Amino acid sequence: MVCPFCGSGDIIRKGYDRGRQRFYCKECRRHFIEKVKHPKDYKIKVVKTALRVGFSEASRIFGHPRATIYRWMRELHGEIKDELDKIKKGKLKRRY
Repeated sequence: MVCPFCGSGDIIRKGYDRGRQRFYCKECRRHFIEKVKHPKDYKIKVVKTALRVGFSEASRIFGHPRATIYRWMRELHGEIKDELDKIKKGKLKRRY
């Protein structure tokens, strides 16, 4: 792992912040938390589920905030365009 601010590899673990590991860079003396990256196929799965069962239910199922799922939907609009078109045409029913 490298520091996101200066790129140094001289890093130590330094406690927790809201349940996530906190790191300290000895070079630039800054604290940071490693960001979690979700694979693209996982995001597509979450968004498709949200389109079928609703954003609130998908939020409860996967544990992500509704705003995050909505942001992923905007990011992945090209990949899920066919799914959105089916919903608009009424060919794919939403499940409640």
